[in-house]
Amino acid sequence: MAGPRRLLHNGDYLRLMSGQSISSLGTAMSSFVFTLLAMAITGSPVQAGLVGTAAALGGTVVSLPAGALVDRLNRRKVLVSCGLVGTVLYGSVAIAGRLDRLTIVHLIVVAFGSGAGNAFFMPAQNAALRTIVEPQDLGTAMAANEGRQHVAGLLGAPLGGALYSVGRVLPIAFDAVSYLFMTFMLMTIRRRLPAPRPDGDKHEPMLRAIRTGLKWVVRQPAIRAMAASATLINFAAGGALLVLILNLQRRGVHASTIGLLETGIGIGGVLGAVAAPALLRRFKTGRLGIVAAWIITLAFAATAFLTRPVILIVLLAGAIFLVPAFNSGLFGYQVMITPDGMQGRAQSAIGFLANATTPLAPALGGILLAHAGARTALIIFSGIMALSAVMLTLSGPIRAIPLLSEAAAAQAG
Repeated sequence: MAGPRRLLHNGDYLRLMSGQSISSLGTAMSSFVFTLLAMAITGSPVQAGLVGTAAALGGTVVSLPAGALVDRLNRRKVLVSCGLVGTVLYGSVAIAGRLDRLTIVHLIVVAFGSGAGNAFFMPAQNAALRTIVEPQDLGTAMAANEGRQHVAGLLGAPLGGALYSVGRVLPIAFDAVSYLFMTFMLMTIRRRLPAPRPDGDKHEPMLRAIRTGLKWVVRQPAIRAMAASATLINFAAGGALLVLILNLQRRGVHASTIGLLETGIGIGGVLGAVAAPALLRRFKTGRLGIVAAWIITLAFAATAFLTRPVILIVLLAGAIFLVPAFNSGLFGYQVMITPDGMQGRAQSAIGFLANATTPLAPALGGILLAHAGARTALIIFSGIMALSAVMLTLSGPIRAIPLLSEAAAAQAG
């Protein structure tokens, strides 16, 4: 039976996927609406921006201890607890808004808590996915996760805006219900998702466990290269996108046209997620990751010289097209080769490294745009992406990563 068909007959996977799909849509809606709510409450763009900063800070600050805890707790309980916490957090915003008692402090606290909860949920979810699906189906399952996120991003803003126009807290209430639905689906998973057994008689102290996880990631040449590459690409892409948006705005391009950049990215991601399983079956994972890194780099480099909005939309869609294959291939391989007792710490360490510098990208983008111009700024960010691609290209362990199906067979053997 082919991989996608096996997944469609895997009841536990379908429960996990359906719950997360609804919750991802709710999260995309509330993320869009939170900024609008903060602006409506305060009238200050600066204070409204603090909401997004709080969410990023919550995820960054909590990520490393969260990974260590995921490696010593029952994964089902972690996932269900995250779902219940999300229900309470977003439910509190919906209730406070309905009673006209919502404040900017409330929004900031909920955003921070949501980011922290996500730091627990993501490593626990990937560890659970490894248990629930067959090893040879892991790449396909992770590609489906990528597609789910892109679809949610594509639909979240327009649906959130439509509900917001009817009632300001309706999108938030939907998100609270979506968390509750996800929690129910998680509770119905039949497969046991126990806590990993410690290597010795008991678990290491927390700080030592975190250090052990970081050392393990650094000592794995392929995983170390993935983390470094993701750090550079995430940083550069965030800065380049800001420069493109602000430069189009400065040139007087209509806001609806600028918004199509995000639409193009969403469409490219969805199409890429659909194509990813076939690409991963046909091409070696490491070499596919290298090609994807170079295509992303070249597409963003071209934006420095081609300024028509329609061309920029096509370029960004093309840049994103191979991202699902890149992520599900390389990081699917990482999940596959990481010992069960190291899953949470490894994924949290990679996430921490990949996202720790991301908040600095908009600041650098604004400075470069103001003092060096859009073309120079985009060339600099493209150069950072090129450095990432060169690192992957020169990494023997990355080039040696085989087809995921071959890696799965090797693990089983």
